[in-house]
Amino acid sequence: MNWNDAAEDFLNLVLAQTPRPIREDTESRLRGVSEAMAEEDGKNRVGVETVIAAWVRETPEALRPDLPRQMERFGLDPDEYSHLL
Repeated sequence: MNWNDAAEDFLNLVLAQTPRPIREDTESRLRGVSEAMAEEDGKNRVGVETVIAAWVRETPEALRPDLPRQMERFGLDPDEYSHLL
């Protein structure tokens, strides 16, 4: 499946904040979930919104309260993604 540049960039932002021992596994999971979500939506390309949704979905429950702060650090408005949180 194809990825647009913004989706790749966002994935790399997330991975840069991921501890090195789990970074490779996290990348694999996020790519797989993002591609599956895009397929379910009938898309042939993964976009940044899909990666954001996959990132939220794959974040462990214990870490989710920190997601709004992380979103702000990435230049996102957490209010726009409250439906995912």
